[in-house]
Amino acid sequence: MLEHDIAAGLNVPVRLMIYEDAASRTTRLAYYLPSSLMSGLQNEKVSSAAKNLDAKLIALAVHATGEGA
Repeated sequence: MLEHDIAAGLNVPVRLMIYEDAASRTTRLAYYLPSSLMSGLQNEKVSSAAKNLDAKLIALAVHATGEGA
């Protein structure tokens, strides 16, 4: 993404947060979808790469939590 627009560096690498929800006593995984973070750049190549990263994060979340997306 940085090759296509240096401003993408404001949001990559992607950050994740893993925390325990006190009310339900379950572990949660939270993140922002890269495609939403990169949408303001209005760069099709960055958007395409971000959408690919979205899919990888969703797959990671499903694998880590055992829940559907």
